[in-house]
Amino acid sequence: MREFSHPAIDALRDSGPELTAQASVNAEARKLSDATAKILRETGVMRLIQPARYGGLEADPRAFVEAMMLASQFDGAAGWVLGVVGVHNWHIGLYADEVQAEVWGDDPDTWISSSYNYVGKAQSVEGGFRLTGRWSFSSGCEHAKWVFVGGFVYDDEGRPVEMRHFLLPRVDYEIIDVWHVAGLCGTGSNDIKVEDAFVPDAHSMSWPDLQAHRCPGTSVNSSPLFQVPWGTMFLNAVTAPLVGMARGMLDESVSMIKQRVSGYIPPGPMTGMFDAKRMWPALTMAKLAEASAEIDAARVQMLDNLSDVYSYASQGEAVPLEVRARARRDQVMAAKRSTEAANTIFSLAGGRGLSLRSPIQRLWRDAQAGGHHVVNGSDQALTSYGAYLMGEPIEDQLV
Repeated sequence: MREFSHPAIDALRDSGPELTAQASVNAEARKLSDATAKILRETGVMRLIQPARYGGLEADPRAFVEAMMLASQFDGAAGWVLGVVGVHNWHIGLYADEVQAEVWGDDPDTWISSSYNYVGKAQSVEGGFRLTGRWSFSSGCEHAKWVFVGGFVYDDEGRPVEMRHFLLPRVDYEIIDVWHVAGLCGTGSNDIKVEDAFVPDAHSMSWPDLQAHRCPGTSVNSSPLFQVPWGTMFLNAVTAPLVGMARGMLDESVSMIKQRVSGYIPPGPMTGMFDAKRMWPALTMAKLAEASAEIDAARVQMLDNLSDVYSYASQGEAVPLEVRARARRDQVMAAKRSTEAANTIFSLAGGRGLSLRSPIQRLWRDAQAGGHHVVNGSDQALTSYGAYLMGEPIEDQLV
């Protein structure tokens, strides 16, 4: 199947063997190695959707999706961090130019991690906010110099009045090492702790403004890339890696099954009487075909929807609800298809697939972990799409 082409993707593909070799190192260390982070930086894939004004490639967002899928074939953790850290370069592009300069002025390869869950508590003060909280699952945080976190702003009577995102530099937060997990081990998704930090107004944006795309950065970043809706861009960042993980499992499984079958052919003068291809069970071939079809369907739908979204953005038009709702539906279905395909492939791996040296078991565990991300859950999204079909209001805020 033809891939969306970009020089950064080509460079990433060339680095595939090294990424694969680092995968077990990352899993054991419970964070990305410096070698893996270097590949993500030097190939340019981490800057695919970063403003060109600050060293980014400002590419078609489909290139970013392809890069996530490709990186995840080699190492699920690398692909996951590419997605959930790389997408922040687009997010920073929505902020005022002064903030962009502060983040990237000295280093266009600066990473920003996140934990958007609204668990932080903030109070309005002159010039900004005072913020306190602790957030989980900040992937790639050890390699980042900034972090995005979510929180509620509370009034003087202790009532939550507004949902906001806050951007903080490394000196204002602590990383708590808690990442002992069964899947996505190499992502280093540790906790972030903030104690009464001051966040300037320019470093914060309200969730309603992000939903409505009322963002100061679009006045200086005029590319259609920065007109893509928040939901479309961010949801793909935690789903595309699952598609890549399943594809990586499929490739490994086919290779392993071929080697396993050839080992069953008896040596000696009668070897010529045995046809290895005939020894592949029909059920195994059928299941591999089914899994490959599900993976391809997930990929094609995600890219087609993103193409439609980007087309509207390129024409300066608002993306219709029909397109946004369909993209959300297909995003959760891509996650569902990918994890089910991963389960099918893992069931065919046999004893060899259980070895800690096997990429199959690691990619399978990564896919299960990624499937647990809250926005990959299908119930709410599919219910909302069903409501859309019936002409009812959509309650999913991520559409």
